[in-house]
Amino acid sequence: MDFKELLLRRYRWDAGTARHMLGVLTGDLSEAELNWQASLGHHSIWHHVWHMFLSNDYYFAGALGVPAVWDEENWRERIDLVPMARAFDYPGNALDGMVPRFVIADVPDSLVDELTAPPLEQYLAYVDDFLARSTARLEAATEEQLSKHVPLYGQRPRAYDVATSFSHVYRHIGMMEDLRGLIRGPGTGTASI
Repeated sequence: MDFKELLLRRYRWDAGTARHMLGVLTGDLSEAELNWQASLGHHSIWHHVWHMFLSNDYYFAGALGVPAVWDEENWRERIDLVPMARAFDYPGNALDGMVPRFVIADVPDSLVDELTAPPLEQYLAYVDDFLARSTARLEAATEEQLSKHVPLYGQRPRAYDVATSFSHVYRHIGMMEDLRGLIRGPGTGTASI
């Protein structure tokens, strides 16, 4: 098995596992539970869902030198984002221009108290599109493209950032597990899958 095939298998596995865990964690939650905060200024389950996949979209796009699926497929216009409209009030970029602020990478902590989830099924349609398109982009990438270095947190091969991108998602899934336990009680998360 060559390097690219190994990378593709890893990416497909991580994408499928993360999407399954997200479904287990959010599938039976009410809108109020999705938006519940442990305290003012703390992120809700919804904020973790929003941030973890949208930021991965931008990181993946940066690693492969392609547009983010969010932008390319105009998902901002396809989802009812009225409950999150203030997130888009913060112009400019976060993280050296790679990730827009509306990803909640660089906005005031007080803003999270005002943001609530749009219809989850609309956002999950975006997540599914992102995962499918990023897999297809990876399949189409050449070994040469994957071996190029990009200045993302230092000089690393693009493939490194693709291979490790789901560590960020899993970290947020863990935080969502904690929040779900506070809302629904212990033993209600993904530990049994």
